[in-house]
Parts: sequence; structure tokens; C-alpha cells
Amino acid sequence: MSEPPEDLFRRWVHIEEEDEGDVRVYRPFEDPAALGRGRDSIEFRPDGAVILYEFSATDAPVAVEGRWRSPQRHEIITSGPSGVFDLSYSIVAVDARSLRMRPLDR
Repeated sequence: MSEPPEDLFRRWVHIEEEDEGDVRVYRPFEDPAALGRGRDSIEFRPDGAVILYEFSATDAPVAVEGRWRSPQRHEIITSGPSGVFDLSYSIVAVDARSLRMRPLDR
């Protein structure tokens, strides 16, 4: 198993209007662009935990916990409750200002 880039470990908000084709664009939770209403976010922790924050009908975020693993340096595979996790991503780029991931077909 490989270690992903250190910059990955934080909470990221999906900024859908910045997506580039099949590449999903995320900004740090603290970024002003992340303040938009109803945005999903994901948090990667160094201990292998991942938390997906989805918005409910009341606009309150609902946290769903899972696990991540990295078989290769720029690959993240998540697992957790069926239908929520079991996602695979290729990290296209990550730094302190943005995360760009492409879903992988598994």
C-alpha cells in the first residue's frame, strides 16, 4: 500500500461548477468558494478514515464514515456503507488550494 500526497488530508468541498469534464474539483472547507449552499464534501484523515458529508432535505449535512486505502500513490479507494461509498478515484492534482480527482472504473 502507498501513501497518498500529504495535502490530501483535510476536508474538501466539491465545487461542481469548476469540474473539468470527468475531473471533480474540490476546494478546502475554509475556502470562500466552499460556502455555497448544498455542497457535498469529503474529508480524508491520515488514519485511513474518510467522512462523506451529504446534505439532507433540511440542508443539514449528514456525515457518513468509511475507510480509504491507497494501492498506488495517486489512487484512493473508499469503502463503507453500500450505495454511499465504494468509490475509486485517481488524484489528478492536489495542493493546499485544490483537489482534482477523476472517478475510476472498477
